Amino acid sequence: MLSQNYNLMQRIIGYLLLLLMVSCQKEKITIGTNVSETFYLNNAGASMRLLVQGNTLSHTFLIIVHGGPGEGSFVYNTKYITYHIENKFAVVYWDQRDAGASQGNSNGNNLNLPQMTDDLKKVIELIKYRYGENSSVFILGHSFGGLLTSSFMTTGENQTMVKGWIMVDGSPNYPLNDTLTRQMLLRVGQQQIALNDHVNNWTPIINYCNAHPGNFTLAESNQLESYGADAETYISEVNQFNLLSAMEASSLIDFLPITAVLVNYLYSSDASFNAVLDKTQFSTLLYKIVTPTLLLYGEYDFICPNELGEEVYNRISTNDKKNGNFSRKWPQFHVSG
Repeated sequence: MLSQNYNLMQRIIGYLLLLLMVSCQKEKITIGTNVSETFYLNNAGASMRLLVQGNTLSHTFLIIVHGGPGEGSFVYNTKYITYHIENKFAVVYWDQRDAGASQGNSNGNNLNLPQMTDDLKKVIELIKYRYGENSSVFILGHSFGGLLTSSFMTTGENQTMVKGWIMVDGSPNYPLNDTLTRQMLLRVGQQQIALNDHVNNWTPIINYCNAHPGNFTLAESNQLESYGADAETYISEVNQFNLLSAMEASSLIDFLPITAVLVNYLYSSDASFNAVLDKTQFSTLLYKIVTPTLLLYGEYDFICPNELGEEVYNRISTNDKKNGNFSRKWPQFHVSG
């Protein structure tokens, strides 16, 4: 009996040692031209999902810093990006804390811009740790991601970690953003009414803008954004995009937990720190930026008007900069085919 117990103990110990050896093995990291791998970054109570797709052999990584807050990176993972970007470089689809398929507690105390700026820094450090310190990293901020990347680029020596900064319909200055959205709604709305186009839709928008001239509250800011989204549906040149449809499609393609995606979106979009963001601007700090910068804005983006690109272009200190406008709302992100 003792002999049997001793043998059993030996087998159990041997099994545990095997498990320990397996668990201590270094995670497999794929270097190739057609890579797709998912891993998580744990930082300050959040477990943030990163999906790396494309050509990691290039050692060049484009990190998508999505909009929102709470939107998720899945809406940027389109066929256009696959066929035109991922074949040349690796794209990092990062779900910010309380966004997309990220996990962890909904820790409201850590849902703030300084913490999210640190999260982005940790993402870059993790990419370089996994794929090599010699990796070239570019960050692309869209909408709220423009505010977040502006924070990152103007904080300490962060900008030395990246080779370039790309802003696609991004906002570095929320108060200015509201003013420009209001001005654009008035200007385009009056033009469309003169053309007898969607008069019944444009009239209440113009009335609201006339009644709210500036120094906007969060509620007014949200209403302007809502009217901006509506306005884009009245312009035939704008490619229409449905967030819920994109969530459903991405959950099937990337096996995202759609319930978590929706909960994160609803939580972050209604979080109290949005009131702080509404008064946040980095225009006065943009002079610090000496990194090569590419600015891309849609002609009919009411939510982040293209004058924001001019604001960034005129204030950054780098001479290696370019500002481009597109006739659509967003330059090709949400093209499905």
